[in-house]
Parts: sequence; C-alpha cells; structure tokens
Amino acid sequence: MKVALFFDGKNFYSGWREAARGRRIDFAKLSEWLVTKAKGSSLWGAYYYTAVEDTGLSTTDAQQKLSGFLDMLETQPGFFVHTFKRKIGSLACQECNAENRYSIEKEVDTSMVAHMVRLAAVGAYDTLVLMSGDADYAPAIDAVRALGKQAYIASWGGTGVSKRIRNVAFDHIDMLNGISFFEREMTDEDLYADYLDPDDTVTEIAEVTGDEAMDAFLAELEQAQSKFSGGYVGLGYFLTRWRSTHLDTTPDVRRRVLDKLLAEGFVETYNAPDGALAIRVSERAANAI
Repeated sequence: MKVALFFDGKNFYSGWREAARGRRIDFAKLSEWLVTKAKGSSLWGAYYYTAVEDTGLSTTDAQQKLSGFLDMLETQPGFFVHTFKRKIGSLACQECNAENRYSIEKEVDTSMVAHMVRLAAVGAYDTLVLMSGDADYAPAIDAVRALGKQAYIASWGGTGVSKRIRNVAFDHIDMLNGISFFEREMTDEDLYADYLDPDDTVTEIAEVTGDEAMDAFLAELEQAQSKFSGGYVGLGYFLTRWRSTHLDTTPDVRRRVLDKLLAEGFVETYNAPDGALAIRVSERAANAI
C-alpha cells in the first residue's frame, strides 16, 4: 500500500518545538516510520508546505536558516517542498503605540487540500498521513475517505489536534512514540542551524540590568535556551556564532558584556553533560525577566 505524507510546516514545527523539545530529526527515517505506522508498504511522496517572507531575498538569519532547511529537505528521498509567499503586516497598539507584527498565509492550506484530494482522486496513494491537527483540514480528510482512501493524522503528543479532525481521521499517530527511531545525533556543523520559523525570531528585550547591551545579551541568551534541546548553549558558540541584530558581532565585545553579567550574577556558567562549558540565564535574571 502506497502512503503519501503531507506536512503543514507551521503546525509541524510548532508541535516539534513544544512537545519534542527541538530534538533533531532524520526525515528519511521519520517517513519510513510513518509509513510503517500507517500499515503501508512504500512511500509515494512526502509533501512539505510552508510560507516564506515575501521580501525577494532571504536576508534575515531566520530566513537563511529556513532556506537551508528546505534545501536539505528536498534532498531527502521522496520529499517535495512547496513554498508560498508570506506577507508581513503590523498593527499599532492604541494605548502604548507598540508595533505588533503578524503574518498572512493565504495559499498553504488551500494548496494542501487541493493536492491531497487531487492525488487521491487519481489513485496516486492508498493511505494519507497529515501532519496537522487543524480542524480546517477535516473536510479534506472527509473527501479523501469518500474517494476510498485511508487518512491518518499525526502530531507531537497530540499537540494542536482538534476534536473535529480526530473524529474524521482513521486514527492518530503520535510521533513522540517514534523519536527513538528517527532522532538523529547533533553534529558541530548543524548545531542550532536546523529549521526555524521566521515568526519565532522576534526578540523581546526586557529592562533587567538598566544597561542596553547587557539586557540584549540576556534576551538573546534566553531565546537560545528556549530553542535548543535541554537548554544547552555552548559558551564559545554563543560568543562567536550566535547571530543576532541585537548583539555586537565581535566576540571580544560580547565577552566583555558577558563578564559584566557574570560579575553581577545575571548569567552563570556550568559544565554540560559532554564536558563543554555552557552558559545560562541565572535565576536572579530569570525572575526579573
């Protein structure tokens, strides 16, 4: 039985970050595991849908990382990537005049639905696995089943799965149950460089120390801890390779800011499980943030 996988990139990423804690994935093994869980014999195709900013050029750090991830994904056996333009808008708070950014994705959902139904209609696959629990996809699942195909939904621990789509799907696959099979070991080259959502890169800087450079350092460090598995942030990596518009690009300058934060107890160092020296926001700073 041929199995087709459909990834709603935003939903897949959100669940991966929240439930899987950012553990790295071997996508070839993930597709193999999903085919087995759907009781299939072969992969027909894995289709990944996501939006990218409509800027003409991927100039931001987040966009460059997303582009690198999508390029990697297209090299995986059976994977096909579909990208659509994401338009960025903003609204100003009437009370404080703070600018709030939001994104508009118009084509991802409709294109996924059209492709799922069209491929089912021509008999391209026998079973579908949808990586999304969004209720908006429930009619598409109904349509696929009406065409004589089985349809599963898959999520990270049930994160974001609506009751409506759960009721129309043949079954639910929890990808957390397969993490031991398709998790891949992190290497120095790809450490921290995997898939990132552009909407998740706006750093909010709180006033903690009263020093602009120190507060920016704390905000970026906190963001790094939230993204990486186990909260591990290598000291050397953060000083030399962590990319941010809020921090000076010179390692020596970052080191001087770090020394001040260490002296005042806002940041602390520790030895990670692999023996490397790591840094983290101290309890004192976390409480202030």
